Amino acid sequence: MSENTTQVIPKEVATAATLLPYRRDDNRSKYLGYLCCGFSEEEALFVLGLNIPWLKMQRNDITFAELEEHGLVGIRKELSRDYTEMDFVRNFRMILEKDHRVIRKSLGMELEPDEDGQLVPAELTPYEFQYLIKLRGAYTPQQLQLLESVVSAGNDNFNFAKWVENNKETIELSRTQTIKATRTIDA
Repeated sequence: MSENTTQVIPKEVATAATLLPYRRDDNRSKYLGYLCCGFSEEEALFVLGLNIPWLKMQRNDITFAELEEHGLVGIRKELSRDYTEMDFVRNFRMILEKDHRVIRKSLGMELEPDEDGQLVPAELTPYEFQYLIKLRGAYTPQQLQLLESVVSAGNDNFNFAKWVENNKETIELSRTQTIKATRTIDA
């Protein structure tokens, strides 16, 4: 099999490759990157257009063999943490963008044409109005303090449960409990 040089490497594999001691365009890096992402040896070789003789030759390199045998566990843990953090930040940013759009519209900063073609402030839909009402509770000094605390806590030993325990005055917790009652009718 020949090398597949035109293949697009998924971002997860490319990210994994940055944690390896090879250049990202090196097939060893790509192969190990696929393994980090849960591919089997056979799957990684197939996707890359490589073969077993190539793999056997790479295993002569002690660094490669050690990474393949033992080193990927730590990289997988680091990737898992990185992906979780990236997804959280991405989703958080998207929520902030939605908040921004609803707030702009509520302030009359979004314009739309009326029946005469004149630009007028857009009206909130009933859904957006309800969203805005709920949104207002998220923008308090306490919520800002909470966000700053979480961001500044960003270390590898962060324990959310312990953080909540130490910041009871900053956060508000609620719990919903559903109770089902059954009724029997005597005949």
